Amino acid sequence: MSTSVPTNAANPFQASSSKIHPPSDSQQPQHPQLLELAIFTPFVGLDTEPPPAITTDALAQYAMSTTEPSDEPGITRLLSGPLADFELYSGQERSQWLLDIAHDICDPLCKRGSLTVWNEAERRYRDVIPADALIPSLYAYFLPPSTVIALTKISGRVGRSRTDATGNASTMADRVKGRDGRCWVSGGEYPLVNSHVCPKRMGDPLLRIVYNNFVQTPPPPTLSIYDEICGITLTKNLDAWFDEYELGLRLVSESPVRNSSFLLFYI
Repeated sequence: MSTSVPTNAANPFQASSSKIHPPSDSQQPQHPQLLELAIFTPFVGLDTEPPPAITTDALAQYAMSTTEPSDEPGITRLLSGPLADFELYSGQERSQWLLDIAHDICDPLCKRGSLTVWNEAERRYRDVIPADALIPSLYAYFLPPSTVIALTKISGRVGRSRTDATGNASTMADRVKGRDGRCWVSGGEYPLVNSHVCPKRMGDPLLRIVYNNFVQTPPPPTLSIYDEICGITLTKNLDAWFDEYELGLRLVSESPVRNSSFLLFYI
């Protein structure tokens, strides 16, 4: 893995963008065992003000669009925590795990970025090799010059939704549980919940945008938020964590048993 600029420069990104500079002391992890993942702010498009209600594909497209990035240099922090936590979740995948997470947050469909890490002794960023062990430092996701991305967003909850016992929600729950038969994570068979990968509050138009951002093939014409592909079967305890973004699922490889095989990780 390499960047498109020479790594022997004092600032390897200076040749690509005058807005990108080495981190200041305030930008570097202050704790000796802290790992941080960031992206250079000039790569991040600014969010537009969403409409009060998103009822059409056009409104959904507008709500998820971005404007030109800020002219201010610097970094946007994505993840931060003790090195031991990152090592627990990355396991034998090591730096490849962190790169995959950076892809999911910044560029899930195209995966155009590379991962670099700040070397304090040399005062420069260096390329990260996927097999490298993670270290307590500042990792930066670097994209090709002039690339502008929109960061993956979380659909915030306002209050608690009421589970429908009839109608589309009930039909979806029956189909998802019938398809899976057990909890995706624990393998438990009771009590089970149809957990929504895309919250119902997002609606069909936003679902189609999310689908396009993560899947290479076009969405089915009749794709609905109540489609069974939008649900997975979890136990009640795991569903509560999943619902609050305390855990998530990451695609590892395609599986002949299920449409996709996922690996659990915590956020």
